[in-house]
Amino acid sequence: CSSDLLLLFIVGAGIGAPLRYAIDKVARARSEFPIGILFVNVVGSFILGISHTNYFVMGFCGAFTTWSAFALDLNRQNKRSAAINVVVTFVLCIAAVVAGKALVS
Repeated sequence: CSSDLLLLFIVGAGIGAPLRYAIDKVARARSEFPIGILFVNVVGSFILGISHTNYFVMGFCGAFTTWSAFALDLNRQNKRSAAINVVVTFVLCIAAVVAGKALVS
């Protein structure tokens, strides 16, 4: 049923968002570079790479990964750090999706 799928999505998101927040909070206490956001985006990309249209996983990864925090971090960084962040994030996230897909194929 579509209500069951929606519930799976909501439960996944309800787990993903607070987990992202906790990871980022711990990481920001240890580093000026937004390593927590990088970590969750790479891990979330890998999980999406290995999943097959699972509503729980889509909800989890949708809330766990974050484009908005990534964009805010870029605006707070100097141009050099922001450029490094963009390149590292995109390369690692794409590699994580490819690795996840390769793992299940």
